[in-house]
Amino acid sequence: MAFPDSSLHSIANGDFSLASLPPDMSTPPRPSARVPSSSSQTTAPSSVAISTPSPPASSLGFGFRRNKNKGDATGIGVISSSSLSRRYSSEEGADADADADESLGVGLDTPAAEKSLKWGEGISSLDTPVASRTNSAVKSKSGANRTKTTPGSKGTTLTLRDQEKHIDSLNKENFNLKLRVHFLEERLASLAPEEMDAALKQNISLKIETHSRGREIKRLKKLLLELERELERLQNQRTSSAGVAAVSRNRERELEEKLEEREREIRELRRRRSSTGTGADAAALREAEERNVELEEQLENAKSLLEDNLAEIERLQDIVERQEANGNLSTDGDKSRRVNALREENTDLLNQLDDHRQAFSQLEDERADLLDEIESLRLTIDQLNQKLEADSVERNHERSESRLMMLEEREEREGLEDDMNALKDRLAATLIELQQREDEIERKDRAVEELMGDHEKMVAQVEDEWRGEVEEARQREEELRDVLLERETESKDLRLHISELEAGTNNLHDKFEAALAHLEQDSEAKDQEIESLNQAMEKLSEQIYNLEDDNDRLKEESDRIREEEEAERDRLEALAAALKEKLSSLKSQLEEMTDAYETCSQEIHAHRSRQEELASHVESLVTELERERLSRERLENELDEADKEHDIQLRSERRALEAKESALQSSLNDLARSQSLLNQREEDLDQVQQALQTLEAESKKAGETHSTARFSLQLEVDRLKRDLERLEDELSRARKELDDKESKSRDRDGALDKLHAENRDLASQLAAQTQARLNISEKLDSVQASLKAAEGEIGGFKSKIAELEMRLSKDQRSLLSAESQYRDQLTERNTLLLTIYQYMDKILGVDKTPKKGGQAETKPFTNFSVFHDNLITRLKALSQIQLDFDKRSKEIEGRFTEKLNDMRKQLENRWKQIDKFETSVKAYAETKTAWRRKFSAKEGELEALKTTNNELAAQLSGMKRPGQADPMELRSASTRAVNAERRLNNAQNQLLATEEKIATLNQKSVLADAKWEARVKEYEARLKAAEEKVKRERQGGKERALELENQLKSLQRQLELAQKRSRQLSEVIDFNDVNGSPNSTSSK
Repeated sequence: MAFPDSSLHSIANGDFSLASLPPDMSTPPRPSARVPSSSSQTTAPSSVAISTPSPPASSLGFGFRRNKNKGDATGIGVISSSSLSRRYSSEEGADADADADESLGVGLDTPAAEKSLKWGEGISSLDTPVASRTNSAVKSKSGANRTKTTPGSKGTTLTLRDQEKHIDSLNKENFNLKLRVHFLEERLASLAPEEMDAALKQNISLKIETHSRGREIKRLKKLLLELERELERLQNQRTSSAGVAAVSRNRERELEEKLEEREREIRELRRRRSSTGTGADAAALREAEERNVELEEQLENAKSLLEDNLAEIERLQDIVERQEANGNLSTDGDKSRRVNALREENTDLLNQLDDHRQAFSQLEDERADLLDEIESLRLTIDQLNQKLEADSVERNHERSESRLMMLEEREEREGLEDDMNALKDRLAATLIELQQREDEIERKDRAVEELMGDHEKMVAQVEDEWRGEVEEARQREEELRDVLLERETESKDLRLHISELEAGTNNLHDKFEAALAHLEQDSEAKDQEIESLNQAMEKLSEQIYNLEDDNDRLKEESDRIREEEEAERDRLEALAAALKEKLSSLKSQLEEMTDAYETCSQEIHAHRSRQEELASHVESLVTELERERLSRERLENELDEADKEHDIQLRSERRALEAKESALQSSLNDLARSQSLLNQREEDLDQVQQALQTLEAESKKAGETHSTARFSLQLEVDRLKRDLERLEDELSRARKELDDKESKSRDRDGALDKLHAENRDLASQLAAQTQARLNISEKLDSVQASLKAAEGEIGGFKSKIAELEMRLSKDQRSLLSAESQYRDQLTERNTLLLTIYQYMDKILGVDKTPKKGGQAETKPFTNFSVFHDNLITRLKALSQIQLDFDKRSKEIEGRFTEKLNDMRKQLENRWKQIDKFETSVKAYAETKTAWRRKFSAKEGELEALKTTNNELAAQLSGMKRPGQADPMELRSASTRAVNAERRLNNAQNQLLATEEKIATLNQKSVLADAKWEARVKEYEARLKAAEEKVKRERQGGKERALELENQLKSLQRQLELAQKRSRQLSEVIDFNDVNGSPNSTSSK
């Protein structure tokens, strides 16, 4: 018996994801009731080909296919399953081969009654056209949206020997599978149709359960990897600085929320797996819808973030436009600052875009999780469908005799299939919505990228404009430098001109400077003496003012005493008659009064000594008071500094206490959190172990077909145990860290107690210092009161001292010394003025200085008014010299301008001559061209003559031959040839003559051009030299005039100062004369 090749029934399951489904996917049409066969009045038994997958296959799929020819019930075909390689390729690494061995494939088909499946048919014969179209659409869609995972992309590449061994093992396994399939087909053929359907459905349910458990194990493994990463991140965050504690706590909270969500999903999957019936389908669909709503909310949040980004980019564009509008008024520094600000905003936008991309990646991960959940829901739906079919088969087997019950069961099954189709419709709608959301996200990404490109272009445009302005500024700077160089050259020329002009006036200037230097030296010496005298005069004037005040006080007191004496005299005159009798008694009283006066004078002397003692005592009190004040200020400053240091220490201690309390609280929270996580992990581990035990039991019941799955599950269990041991080690380490933190918290509590004790000590010290400060302030108040009393006494003593000092007679002697000083100052002032006058005579000349009324030479100490008039006339003569110099400079300038105008006229005439010469040169050029034309015409004629000569020579040679032309013709031809040669010689001679003439004309024109150019350059150089000379003379005249004006102003200033000093001296002398006369009368 030849066994057909059953490997064709094994399905190479391609990768399949929810994104690869076509957007127009819909449920197949509702099948009609199955028609019983005509022979047995029962449904046609379905011959099913069971196929096991090849080891590298990595997907599982179920689908429904209907026969449209007869409308029979649907069979189970191959669709696809979701590929998790896109998400787990970076996480699973070395476990990829083991995960690949877990995936299963099913190739089941229930044909119609009149069709039968033959051995050797491919998988394409099992599907209807509808299924083939959907499969092709799925392949075309999935090829655009995802990448297939190859065995070579998961791990390291195998050698040829390893590949041969793997191929041999696959061949052996394939042969064993073929044998197994053959024996199973024989066994199924021997079985009844109902038993065969039950076995097939049991096989499908077992494969579904193993696939779901494999996916659940992968999910658990992924969660374990995420937990390991989070534990490592938490350890790194704990070892990092305390500044990122808040960020780490937020990250831990987010991770805990994610863990809780994942654990909830695991519990829901377990509950879903344990639950049976149609209620599980509805709950799973509700959960999928809720998850879809959550994803929609997240997408709306992402859209809002994108809108915020767009608003920010528009704001930046407005800023850039405003900056471009105000760019003409801004400087380079402002533009550089704007560029830096735009770059910073660009970096902020890039950071925001990175955040949004991370959010989109998270949304993609969640979408993938949702797709996995939808795939698991599809598997549960298929499982429920298989269970329904198994129930219907059992019921048909039990109630094979009653066709009515079978029809009712069939109707129920059709209703369930309708519900399942509706669920598939909803699933397709959710897939379409997901695809639309993905398209919207891609559009938003493109819009954001376009906006970023526009922003970068705008930044580049601003930078280009800034560079252009910088280059313009550099060009301006270079132009200004060129202008500066030109100005420097002009200034050099002007300096040379000035030096030439100054050379003529050096003698007079040297004489004047020598005289002026001598005068300045004398004036400086006199100024120093005058300043010293002024200082002495100021001191004397102050003393005089004080003495005048004392004199005024004495006058007032004398007037008051006179008034009192007059009143007393009147009263005494009124009482003279009565007092005559008591004259003797009054004389005695007068003697007593004289004695009392002497005693009073003695008391005054005693009071004066007492006053001196009190003044010394007051000075000592003042010094003590100042010392007390300084000590008080020092103590106040120390108290303020102590208060500030105490406040700073209190704040730092409070901050440290708050930080330690927060750290302690966070460590306690971490401890509680880790304990709760440990309890949850232990519960999850128990549940996983129970699930694994149940899986092992079920796999033992499944038989030899599930040995590979059981081995992979055993490997997963071992891996999970290793992960559990590693987690226990990490938990022990975390407990150790918690113990360390508790010990650190105890140390912190001890430090806090110490700080509280130090705080109390500082508070007691502060109280003592405040009390001392209050005592010092009371002492200071008492000292200030005593100081005020002493100051009052000092004021009284000072008034008495002033009254006593008024009676001193030292003012006369000081006035006499002041008068002598004033006389000395007057003589010095007169000598200074006389020297100035003499130097003015030397500068101007004695004969040239006019005199008023033929008066003789005067001196300042004989007649100052005449001397003043003479000095002013000399100054006027000096100003007249300046005016004459200005007039002469203007006349010279006018003469030079006239000469310059004449030179300009000559230049214009020369230019006119040059223009005429140019016209003549043009005429020569035209004649030259005409001669050339004639030359070319003569050359043409010469060529024509040469041709005729050649013709004639040819004719002559022909005539010389025997038996040909007449000798007359020969003679005429020879004469013609001779004439032509003569003409040719004449033309050549004329041509040579014309060429010589043209050469001579050219030489003459070149010489004339050179001469005229030399003359033009010479005239331009002369013109420039004349202009520069005029400029130099003008500038030198202006500078010389300014120097003379400055000298005149300095002399006038010196004269005014001398006049002021003379006026002051005269006023002082008059004042002394006035004061001297009453003093002399009083002394008399």
